[in-house]
Amino acid sequence: MDFVIAFRLLVAAFCIVAPSLLFIGFVRVLDRMRDDDLVNRVMERMDEQPTGAPGPAAVLTGGVVDGEESELVACSSCGLPNPGYAGYCGNCLTKLDS
Repeated sequence: MDFVIAFRLLVAAFCIVAPSLLFIGFVRVLDRMRDDDLVNRVMERMDEQPTGAPGPAAVLTGGVVDGEESELVACSSCGLPNPGYAGYCGNCLTKLDS
């Protein structure tokens, strides 16, 4: 009988302590990954904007794409304006009329 109670107390202690230890270990691993040199290099590259490439706002508002002016095509289903070169709506995935 004493063995059963001791086993139950051990299992209860494990169930209480183990998740906390796993969480602390997970947070430490994520912290080390954040300070990694590879992450710093990727973040620096994300900050750089390639020259000559349109930004996301230019594409969504019908800006210059590949040196040509792109017109906006409204979706017949939801009415969202899409770039003229798009085949499907970016919102509802309905096939756009050319």
